Amino acid sequence: MIHAMYNDDREVQAQVCAFNTAFEELDLMFRWDAPTYRSLASADSDYGKIAQYIERHTPHLLTAYSADFLCQAIVERKNSTIEACRQNTVQYEDSAQRARLWRARNQETARV
Repeated sequence: MIHAMYNDDREVQAQVCAFNTAFEELDLMFRWDAPTYRSLASADSDYGKIAQYIERHTPHLLTAYSADFLCQAIVERKNSTIEACRQNTVQYEDSAQRARLWRARNQETARV
């Protein structure tokens, strides 16, 4: 049971790493952490997760880009890095930590 939880957590961290790498490469101004990724679990695909997140948190992007265009670009980048993220356990924690730091810094900036 603990081994299964560890493997599940490790896969979540790999997914977060790959999504955040894609966001960064595409200059998108959002980052996910494990709780964010898990909150999107009701979506049935990566496209669904991204569309759900954009609709909830950055709907202004949909005035400039179609949801299909954004989802396709993100998923293509994410899929190109997922295996590297699965193999790099250091990057898992780094990715989640960067997401928390990025979110805190941007929330602080928004208050100013």
